[in-house]
Amino acid sequence: MDKYLIDLIARMLDKSDKIMETGFSSSDTISWKALREAEEVNDEALIPQLILFIDTEKDKKKRDKVYFLDHIAKNTGNPEGLDYLISCVNQETDKYIISSLLDRIADIHKPVGTDLQPLIQATKSDKWLIRHSAILSLNNSSDGLAETVLIDIITNSDESIDSTYANATLGDVGTARAIPFLEKNLRSRKKDVKGSAEYAIEEIKRRHR
Repeated sequence: MDKYLIDLIARMLDKSDKIMETGFSSSDTISWKALREAEEVNDEALIPQLILFIDTEKDKKKRDKVYFLDHIAKNTGNPEGLDYLISCVNQETDKYIISSLLDRIADIHKPVGTDLQPLIQATKSDKWLIRHSAILSLNNSSDGLAETVLIDIITNSDESIDSTYANATLGDVGTARAIPFLEKNLRSRKKDVKGSAEYAIEEIKRRHR
């Protein structure tokens, strides 16, 4: 593996300065600075190395850190990184790592043709932590399938929080097709459901003026 990657990952996992004197800020730690550095990485040549590391690393905490390849995928638009991250949703078993992975995917543009099935399947998880992150992971999707899935959630879900997240995501990816379904949520007695539906409708109308 590239020496820079080895060093960066080591610094991201470094906890040697976690316990410091009073007044020491977490933003001064080695790991915090390394995480911020990772957000700026844009070398596509590092993607295969990171994929190999994740595929062979047994320590889930280390894998979780190395999923920072989402920043490379986001910064470069490289589809290999995005496709790999999505495939990992089905490979990981720890609910916290899966949720974190889905949160990362939410910020990446997903063009038409992206395999959304692992994300869609995760929206049906019986674990709310995964389910909510999965709904949000459909943000930045250009495929109309994402909108269809979200409409189905706000139409059929009995969970108000699920509907709130789906409303919010439709505010990002929805079209005029979603508005009649969102309008039904305007009658909800749940403040968050109603408010998120109002916001989504406003955002859709703003984008499609």
